[in-house]
Amino acid sequence: MLLNFTRRVLNFARYRLIPPHNMFTHKAEQFYFEEYNRYISPYLVKGQTMLDIGCQMGRFTIPAALRGVNVVATDIRTSYFRFISKKINGKGNVEFRHETLEQSLKSLPKGHFDVVMCLELLYNLPDPAQNLQKLAMLLKPGGVLITSHRSPGYYLFRFIREKNYEAANLILQAKHPDYNAQTVDELKTLCLQSDLELLQLVPIGLFSGFGSDAFSGIANPAKMSEQNKLALSRFETNHDLSQMFGNSARYNLMIGRQK
Repeated sequence: MLLNFTRRVLNFARYRLIPPHNMFTHKAEQFYFEEYNRYISPYLVKGQTMLDIGCQMGRFTIPAALRGVNVVATDIRTSYFRFISKKINGKGNVEFRHETLEQSLKSLPKGHFDVVMCLELLYNLPDPAQNLQKLAMLLKPGGVLITSHRSPGYYLFRFIREKNYEAANLILQAKHPDYNAQTVDELKTLCLQSDLELLQLVPIGLFSGFGSDAFSGIANPAKMSEQNKLALSRFETNHDLSQMFGNSARYNLMIGRQK
């Protein structure tokens, strides 16, 4: 178990230290930013406080800061902070903290933030239930927690594509040592256990992917015209389709309010 955890941490650190692409210039990442932004943008309110844990290149730290949100941005790679600073060019109030999620949870004040955001990170770490509960404790009463999570179907399709049927079976049994994923129903339960009112639970990347993603063979936004990306977006944000296929999305975005 320790070996598996260590491998996950090393893989995560390697990804952070040597990012595979620029999130602002990569065409597929631009597409997924728009899908995220559709739901997140209303919570970036001038004068409020936001914590962006694992901010990376500042996909939401930057627009939040430019809107006048007071942002605390954390990551394990300081070069991200330099990138963000250049993008905002002194126009926003951002405090950078070079630390891990665990360090942030220990050092940051409870009940302090209007918004806590942790995107595309928790699936790399063990015990998502405990991490969600601790993140929720950083919120003010009425504050909003925004997180994204891998679905079981994302890994299942990936491993079947790779003909790694042993790993696919472990995903089905929720026993795979290297990946944690939650179904839509499991996320709803985790939200309640964190004493949060569920506001939204929506898929990000329902029928599409890029790179080695299993769905990249169906639809890859990086290789599509603007017209086709618009058509794809309509399908990926369709409520009925979200209900049917949410357990196979690249990510599920969960937004919950502190009671």
